[in-house]
Amino acid sequence: MSKKPPIFTFFKIYGSYRQGKEICDYFPVKLWVETTSRCNLSCVLCPNSKLGPGQNGDMDYGLYTKIIDQAQGNVSEINLFHRGEPLLHSRIIEMINYASQKNIRTRIHTNATLLNNQVNERIIKSGLDFITFSLDSYIEEEYESLKPGADFDEVLQKIAGFLSLKKEMKSKKPFCTMQIMNISRKDGPNKKQLKDFLDRFSGLPLDRIARRTPHNWGGMLKGNISNADFTSNEGSALQAKITSACTFPWYSLTVFFDGKVYLCPQDFGGRILVGDANKESLAAIFNSEEIKNIRKKHSKKDILDLWPCNSCDRVRRNTVAKVPSEYLGFFSRSIFNK
Repeated sequence: MSKKPPIFTFFKIYGSYRQGKEICDYFPVKLWVETTSRCNLSCVLCPNSKLGPGQNGDMDYGLYTKIIDQAQGNVSEINLFHRGEPLLHSRIIEMINYASQKNIRTRIHTNATLLNNQVNERIIKSGLDFITFSLDSYIEEEYESLKPGADFDEVLQKIAGFLSLKKEMKSKKPFCTMQIMNISRKDGPNKKQLKDFLDRFSGLPLDRIARRTPHNWGGMLKGNISNADFTSNEGSALQAKITSACTFPWYSLTVFFDGKVYLCPQDFGGRILVGDANKESLAAIFNSEEIKNIRKKHSKKDILDLWPCNSCDRVRRNTVAKVPSEYLGFFSRSIFNK
């Protein structure tokens, strides 16, 4: 099956989203495929440690290839991670390679603690398009408080080792991003600490530093980390005004390690089940009765009875042309196929 023109796909998605269409006559263009839900850390800004019994596991390789075969020619990009650390899956390199052979761009998001020379070489040779190193903070004390059990200097050395090998191998891929959470401090960024941090990667192919606003994972985390007064109490809605319909129902699906399919990656606890990839095609799931009802609710901003959407900070963020501004990067990549 040939891949649809990126510009055409973009406008179909945008038009369907703006019009609040309940049925979308296209395949979801982006997937989150949870290769594993297991993680070796218990980060403060991630609710992985809150997962209950039976929610930790690895995706079966046969199920994975089934998903990729359906995605071929339809999906522009696949995230091979969700709630866990993807490098914990024993076949993650094969998974990357299989998707790459199907001309699907792949991305992993890693805490970098499991990197070593052998792993680095295999990742670089796998065909992986994007890798994000989840650091959370460039300040040692803050980093280690947000990621208990991880050693700041050791992780930075591992990342530098990966970048050095990529440079040595003269490889253009993967595109390397360092993700730091935009955690407000009264005295602002520490310029000296930031400079010292960046100096560690001087001359190395670190392509981007991304500053992200922490989110509340559909109300699973308490706090005021995104300038919204949210709560983690089930069924309670944020007091802040809803600024836009969520975009996820119109362009993506999230597949957990066991094949169960959910509305979006913010549904960390798996509350809104929309299908089962073991039994149904992704195309059918994308227009299931469950998703059509959700699209209807979101388009009308009538989500107060829809948990966890009602407690998610994603629908209460700044927008541009009715699209959450943080998603504009994805839509622009859809247009230019970059």
